Amino acid sequence: MHLYLSRRIKYLFRKYDWISIIVVLLILHCISAGLLLFFDYGAFAEETISKTLWKGTWWFFVTATTVGYGDIVPTTISGQIIAVFDMIFGIGLMYTIIGAGADKVIERRRRRMRGLSQLNLHEHIALLGGGAERKMRNLIKEIQSDPLYKGVELVVCSDHYDENPFNDDVEFVRGRIGDDDTLTRACVEQAKVVIIYGISDEETILTALAVDEINRSAFTTVYIRDRVNIKHIQRINKVRHAGIAGKRYGRIRVITRINDLMLAREISNPDLSEAILQLMNRKTGNTFYSIEAWPEHDCALQLPAVRQMLRATDAHALLVGVRRFEDGSICTNPPEDLEVNSNDHLFVIAAHRPVIEWTPLLETAQRTDIRHP
Repeated sequence: MHLYLSRRIKYLFRKYDWISIIVVLLILHCISAGLLLFFDYGAFAEETISKTLWKGTWWFFVTATTVGYGDIVPTTISGQIIAVFDMIFGIGLMYTIIGAGADKVIERRRRRMRGLSQLNLHEHIALLGGGAERKMRNLIKEIQSDPLYKGVELVVCSDHYDENPFNDDVEFVRGRIGDDDTLTRACVEQAKVVIIYGISDEETILTALAVDEINRSAFTTVYIRDRVNIKHIQRINKVRHAGIAGKRYGRIRVITRINDLMLAREISNPDLSEAILQLMNRKTGNTFYSIEAWPEHDCALQLPAVRQMLRATDAHALLVGVRRFEDGSICTNPPEDLEVNSNDHLFVIAAHRPVIEWTPLLETAQRTDIRHP
């Protein structure tokens, strides 16, 4: 019988690890505590059974944690002998619980660093893909330094890193960026912004199709290397614009390389590429920003009034282009007779992102150029 019990306990230890150890130690403690109260009841006796049990429990925790206040002490030899076993079981129980908790924390941390955990994120930024660590670090730094996304959590999904190579405030999910499991663990369905930066255009396009299926509401941007492949993203955008189940969705934005175009333009326009790169770099001062025109007001405004409002902001912004909300068309260096509608996007050059209170500005402009539809 003793051999059978010994084998069963060893089997439970192998199968259930620390959980079974804690259960066994608790059972042994309960047995020894019951015997202790039976043989040395006088040391723990109180006016009610609940207070007596609490006093015994207090003694156990003080003893098991090796604090040893000495306010409660078994007085009989039988009680002291049983207390010795209770100390052994109690100290073992405490160390097992602490060790199990530490082991769980370490294991959870290890799985998180290796990108194997299921995240629980909402309204976050999902960066799918990436290869060169230096480029990814620059991209992440640029996103995190934008005041518009201050405090927004960022998760990187990639199968090119064995562990999270970035700082602790960036979550990491390891896996192929187009796989359902990877997108699920990264909570892409709940993401606010999705950036797709595949190693190849094929990977990027397939991932864009997967993201389009699970989250069409997110602001989605893709990086396409070969302009020939932009047509595949445009097909998705046509379906989104036409409407799905009676609802229209915003288009997927496409970013592509401009270096080859700049090679030809640089010949007849010296230093043009340097000026463009400077406008793209936040560190050098003025850079490009995109601002939504008075989203909470249903009105239209002539371009000169819009220029005047932007110049009056703290960023002293310069308007260089407008993207129409209705059809997505872009007009750079727009003519003075252009009428800007609410929800159009204004492309400006400014020292920082302009903070605009549209209501007072529109009230002032209403006396001059504003037109209500």
